[in-house]
Amino acid sequence: MSKLLALGTAALGLLAVPVLAILALVGLTSTAIACTTAGTGTLAQSAPVPPEARVWVALTHAVCPDLPEPWIAAVMLTESGFHPDAYAPDRNGGTWGLFQLNAGIWSATYGAPWDADLNHNGVWDVKDPQIHAAVAGKYLCHRLAGVRTIRAAHPDWASVRDLSELDDLIIAHNAGENWLADYPSIPAVTVNFIRGVRSHVAQWSTPPPTASGAVASVSSPLVNSGCTNAVSGAGTVIVPPGTPSTVADAVRTALDLVGLRSGYNNRCDRLACRAYGFANSGYLTAAAHWTVMVATGHAHPGDRCPPVGAFVFWSTRGPDGHVSLVVQADPACDPGRIKVVSNGVLDSQTGFDGGVYLVTLAQIESGFVSRNGYLGWSDPVCAGTPLPRQP
Repeated sequence: MSKLLALGTAALGLLAVPVLAILALVGLTSTAIACTTAGTGTLAQSAPVPPEARVWVALTHAVCPDLPEPWIAAVMLTESGFHPDAYAPDRNGGTWGLFQLNAGIWSATYGAPWDADLNHNGVWDVKDPQIHAAVAGKYLCHRLAGVRTIRAAHPDWASVRDLSELDDLIIAHNAGENWLADYPSIPAVTVNFIRGVRSHVAQWSTPPPTASGAVASVSSPLVNSGCTNAVSGAGTVIVPPGTPSTVADAVRTALDLVGLRSGYNNRCDRLACRAYGFANSGYLTAAAHWTVMVATGHAHPGDRCPPVGAFVFWSTRGPDGHVSLVVQADPACDPGRIKVVSNGVLDSQTGFDGGVYLVTLAQIESGFVSRNGYLGWSDPVCAGTPLPRQP
């Protein structure tokens, strides 16, 4: 387990039980799980994850490197609120621990029942957070391998076309693999599970630094990698140091939506405001939104050098107009370097219906909208319904 040895000594130093002893308990010192592609993204220091839980997250990631740390933390929060002894009764006998594993899954993965105490510390191993975290890594990696097999066999399923493999893993874990064939008709609790994890991952991820020290952020690892090239032809996005947190969060939220294949047909204004935490924009159309921005002094008509986080507007052949969110600015105002997240731009090429894309200003004005129709940019002001804040 060389991946484990690469973990930071600060995190491992907090463990009460030697790491190799934990892995020996769960049978991982000699058998590697078939996880082939390392997950991306590290858990931000600002993420509201307790110090002890960061150790548990690191253990799960060590066992299954395909699972990004922010995703692991988000699932752990959703399942147990970071409480190792969390228990939820159900008709199948209930679930225990950080990842709420039932008796059958625990026994099959760990090789011992719930009440086993193989390290003789007086705590059921299912409630021992370090053991549970390692066992959960083994279980989730095995289940992820199964999800990948299903996705490879059924590329036409909506759950494969529209969701990432980590979204599908949540469906398999929370509801069962059989629901992958039924998506989007899945239980409401599973829908909320996916949405919550996506939101936390977007907020808790630390993108890798670039050579210049800027922060590079690309479409989220939750985006279906199979369609990344089609939906994200504009490449890497640079969020400069010092960018206000509200703007940086909006950019990351917007990039998390890149890769969606549907849901935003004729909803450009909703997409722009969704990045800032609104369920809708509060305006009937993008054209109406622009009119209000002009009237209230928030608009910059004709200015073709929008800052990151701004809304850019165009008039169109129809009355509704179009708006996009600027996720990368350019000091030289080069339309080939200014990047926006927008809906519908490449639908004719991808076959999506209201898909979400990362494109340059030059790309969006090469046929989807007209350069001559460019109105200007506005401050990111929305009048819609705020989405509930995550706890």
